[in-house]
Order: sequence, then C-alpha cells, then structure tokens
Amino acid sequence: EYDRLCDASFDWQPNTPACRCLPWLCGKKTVTVFRQRGDYGENNMGKLTMQLVNFMTNTCGWSLKLCNGSNLGFYGQIREQQVKFKAPHPLNLIAPHIMIELRQAGYIEINGANTNGIIEKLEAWLKRTWKAKRMKADPDYCDVKFQCNVFKKRGSKGENNMGLRTMEIVDYMVQKCAWTMITCNGGNYGRYGDVREQQMVFRNDDHVQHGEDHIMVELRDIGYVEVNGLSSSPDIAPHIDRLMKECWQCTEYEPYFWEKDKYCDCKYVTPGDLYYKAGLTNNIGKLTIELAMS
Repeated sequence: EYDRLCDASFDWQPNTPACRCLPWLCGKKTVTVFRQRGDYGENNMGKLTMQLVNFMTNTCGWSLKLCNGSNLGFYGQIREQQVKFKAPHPLNLIAPHIMIELRQAGYIEINGANTNGIIEKLEAWLKRTWKAKRMKADPDYCDVKFQCNVFKKRGSKGENNMGLRTMEIVDYMVQKCAWTMITCNGGNYGRYGDVREQQMVFRNDDHVQHGEDHIMVELRDIGYVEVNGLSSSPDIAPHIDRLMKECWQCTEYEPYFWEKDKYCDCKYVTPGDLYYKAGLTNNIGKLTIELAMS
C-alpha cells in the first residue's frame, strides 16, 4: 500500500532497513547518500538539497518555492526535508541558487555554485562582521565551511540570537549582493532541541538591482514576540509596534541589567491569554495569519 503514502519512493540497494536509525547497534551499514557524524549535528542534508534544487531549476526549469525541514529522533539527529517546486519558467534554466546554513554549534556552511564571486564576497563579509574563520570543508558534507562564535543563547526559556544573525546575512545577500531570498527554514538539534539550525536559499536574478526589504517576526509561546530586520527596514517598525500594543496588548520588554548583549531588534512581552496551548493544540497558526494580514 505504498501508494497511500506517496506517489513514488526510492531506496538504495542493498539496504538493511531493520535498524535504519541506529545502524551501529546491529553491526550493519545502511547504504544511503544521507550522512551525519560527530556530536554537533554535522550532516549533508543541505548539500543534497542543493543538488536536487539545481537539477529541478537549471535542468527541468521548475521554480523553487519552499524548503521546509524538521528534526526527529532522541537528539534531533534524524532530519527530514521537504522541497517544493512550482510550474516551470525559462529563467530558472540560467538562475543559480545558493544555500547558507547557520548552525548554533558554531558553524556556517554554504552549498552552491560560486556565481559572480559570491563565495569570496561572503567570506570577506563573514570575516569582517562575524570574525569567522574559513575551515577546510569536506566535499561530502558541504562546499564551503566557516567557524565562528556569534550564535548565542541564554536563560531557560529558549532565548537566542539566531533570528538576529539570520537577518544580518539576509540584508547583506539581498541589499548588498542583490540576490533574491527564496526560502528560510529552521530546525532544532540536541537532546533538548536547544541547538538551532537555520537554512536560507537565495537565487541570483540578473534583472534585480536592489533586493526587497525583509523582516523576521518570531512568535514564542513562552510569552514573547521578537522582531528582527528593523535596522534595514525602519518604516515597518511603527506598524509592527501598533499591532503588538493595540491589537495583541503586548508591552515592550525591559531587559535585566545582566542582559547586555543584543539578541533581537525589538522584543515584546505578551499577555497571558495571547498564546493558547492544550496538549498539541495551539493558536500559533491563527496568530501568524493575523500578523500576515495586518
């Protein structure tokens, strides 16, 4: 009854599916192209994703619409990636893509062609802005790799600066390099899901001279809303502020004296009844649509 699950399914032979998640326990090696190693979430999902994207766009002419990933398993070590494409367009045959992965464990990985020297531009920006150091990349896992210590987290409520760092690199790629951001998706690694990972895919559209402004709004049902990207898109700030304070009855967050490092551009404290949770039921989707329509 495989057709009830999907339209087509592919595997690698010979394979030993009896212990696919933990192959070392049965002493057998699983034959697959998906790889992972170490204790810091290193994997080749981004590289494989970009191989598929390049085939579907540059060979088949389809447009990349969305990448959506998730983490499963005891340590979040089992990754799944959905890659969605839409109807063909002739420009896709010539427009290259690049993926930038931010990993809170301290790494930045890049996959994709070095179009118009984009790798060198990124390297210069990362070294100058984030003090990153280029490492030797394993071609089985990624094309280019950097190490840095700019990804921070603190407290027991999941506070982190991944959104802030994401928007910094989005602004550089879109506004300075004139690439188009196609999709952005995040995941969580580790026993407690506190090691964040972020993927961004950009496309080089030759007709674009200056990219569009972007912001990121993070809804955190622990009781906060965080906004990033306002430094490059200040015009939207008063509209966001009005929605937060007048419609959602939020208040501006007042940092404690020990919170000296900036983790986001703007942070709001939500009223106790804004977020709803009952088991797996929640209202994050409803709030997301309200935000999108405001």
